[in-house]
Amino acid sequence: MILLSPNTLAPSPVERARSVLARPNPATVTTSEASLHLTGPACHTGPDGEVTLLIPDRHRLLALLGPEGHEVTIEFTDTAPVDLRDRVRSLLWINGNLRLPSARRARDLALEAVEDDPDERLLDLGHGRTMVVLEPHLIMYSDNDGCHLLSPEEFTSLRADPFDRWEGPWLRHLERDHGDLLHAVVRHCPVPLPEGRPRPLGVDRYGLRLRMEGSDGDHDVLIPFHRPARTPHEVAHRVHELAHSPLW
Repeated sequence: MILLSPNTLAPSPVERARSVLARPNPATVTTSEASLHLTGPACHTGPDGEVTLLIPDRHRLLALLGPEGHEVTIEFTDTAPVDLRDRVRSLLWINGNLRLPSARRARDLALEAVEDDPDERLLDLGHGRTMVVLEPHLIMYSDNDGCHLLSPEEFTSLRADPFDRWEGPWLRHLERDHGDLLHAVVRHCPVPLPEGRPRPLGVDRYGLRLRMEGSDGDHDVLIPFHRPARTPHEVAHRVHELAHSPLW
């Protein structure tokens, strides 16, 4: 990742890992008996660090879970929301004990999650989706900045970036309808960037991440906002500031 300044602010590895869970990313559950794929499970992290996942009622994984749970490793693949040449942005591995809570306990956990995060996907519980609970023992996060071993305590202490689930639809809109804005951001960047087509890779409260797709390969760059954004409207305003193009 190319940084325009060594003092550029960015979400911490813990925040980035939490954001991977918050977005509807694909996951693979590996046990000693099988490797099973999950498509965009709804995930939430509780105050005690446990991770809840909603999976289809008839998924093969449920047959492996006894009353004491099962040791598993779940790999979450953070996938770029636009069709890049390489869509994998980061990987998150969580090793721990996966168990099936009672129906009553699952409802209680869903209500606790809704109080903190009004995620409409939780409404699927009991309507084609079953909740499983993962107690993390080991957490590893890897992206272009390196590999980070995270303790369960660290993982619980911070939250995901506030724009985690909003990011995908907005980046697709930026790619589809405002390609000229991306070129303007590159043109007004204070330092020269690698040659290539600018593609929206990610956005958070601190800045915009672009992927420059060139003939010599891909180059990722983080372009910081002048100050952190607090709302989606401010994110749009900050990007227009980078492009020297007033939003209003």
